[in-house]
Amino acid sequence: MARATAFVGGLVLGVVLGTAVMVSHADPASADVQAAAEEANVQPSDLLAAMDSTGIGDPFRYLRAVDELPQLAAPLPSRLVQASSPAVPGSSTGSARVECIIVHESRGDPSARNRSGASGLGQFLPGTWASTPQGRAGYSVFNAAANRAAIAWMLSVGRAREFVAVSAYGC
Repeated sequence: MARATAFVGGLVLGVVLGTAVMVSHADPASADVQAAAEEANVQPSDLLAAMDSTGIGDPFRYLRAVDELPQLAAPLPSRLVQASSPAVPGSSTGSARVECIIVHESRGDPSARNRSGASGLGQFLPGTWASTPQGRAGYSVFNAAANRAAIAWMLSVGRAREFVAVSAYGC
């Protein structure tokens, strides 16, 4: 109940302030807005109105600011990230399918970047990365271990088609 009250309070404040400032310009159909709204169990249109009126352009950041979503844990120091990147329960992050996707998406380069904005081993778009457990936990898309775990997670939840390598190369 407190979370709903905080969201409504933020929405009301946003509507009051929103008459003077409309700055986020977030796309209601964007994967980030849809994923954040679903995770917080709010309507995307309500989320967008609140974001626009407060000037916070990132839906996850806005929802954390009004306590609709839990705060992110502080990222681990980089020397620990490779050794302790989150594993995906019940999946093998070293599977042949994961490696096939990596080879075709980035040629195995964890720092690969595409003009479309896709990055990392799996060539994740920012919204797609943010929707993975690893992205929500604050891991960098350039962290190879987190990227492998995110690819394995996406395969395990039926999101394989989001990788070009799956349709183009049959991974």
